[in-house]
Amino acid sequence: MPREFDLLSVGRPSVDVIFSGLSDWPRLGLDVDAAGLAACAGTSFNTPAAAHRLGLRVGYVALVGNDSWGQIVLREFETEGLPTAFLRIADHPLPFVSVALNHDHDRGFVTFYQPAPDDDAELAKRAREVLSHVPARHFHTYAAEEPIDLIALAHERGMTVSLDAWGGPFWEVPLALADIVSEADILLANEAEALAMTGEQDLRRAIRLLAELCSCVVVKRGNQGAMAMMGSEFVDLPAEPADAVDATGAGDCFNAGFLHGWLAGKTLSESVILANTCGARAVQAYGGYRGCPSGDELRRVAAARGIYLP
Repeated sequence: MPREFDLLSVGRPSVDVIFSGLSDWPRLGLDVDAAGLAACAGTSFNTPAAAHRLGLRVGYVALVGNDSWGQIVLREFETEGLPTAFLRIADHPLPFVSVALNHDHDRGFVTFYQPAPDDDAELAKRAREVLSHVPARHFHTYAAEEPIDLIALAHERGMTVSLDAWGGPFWEVPLALADIVSEADILLANEAEALAMTGEQDLRRAIRLLAELCSCVVVKRGNQGAMAMMGSEFVDLPAEPADAVDATGAGDCFNAGFLHGWLAGKTLSESVILANTCGARAVQAYGGYRGCPSGDELRRVAAARGIYLP
């Protein structure tokens, strides 16, 4: 185990069952054929796994069940070489399954997650133990998902913090933005999330509002690229060309690419370019993280753009 981690993350890994190349969206009474099928660990597994592929030293605090779904996730840890030091296996089933349907450059999900009453508390307790004792540079988690004291604890331990918006509670229950993002150093959101969080219809205005609360705001726009703001600096960069087969996890791989650049001391523009590269590679493979490039591959691509990574 590393003496110090570059990135700590916490979450509940799912099993993603992914259908791509659908001839149509499913409708009652209609049998729809898919051109591609894959199954792999996903959701909160994606960013840690992608960051690990890029060469960051990653610690992932996670909880899985003792059922067949948990076994699939455990095999993914082993396959990716992702450290299991902070992984807990519950003594009961903990099915978390998401079916992703890809059609015409869009996607839809059907998800089942039914934790036991104490599972969330157990995961939060384990995260506090890790954050309290494990040296790390950065903590990545989800806006309004994990207890707010984890962010404060990470800062007390000298870590910077990023939040993924993930379509959180602000979709249905209005929350004060300051309560969600003001404690973070980086907010990573997609366009719909940024607009929902601010109630704005203009994306640039939404980003500026968010940037008043969080020192670095990055908004993912899929095949339109990304916008970001840090201090007075604003960037709007196009997406990398990609032949998309599965959009699942593209935003998570984008996160890993951005954090890789940001932790390496790269500029805002350079970090967004790296993020766009990882997001574009992600959509060209089945699975939420499997298309993310290796560290060597990203270094080669970055060097061709004049970006030099350690």
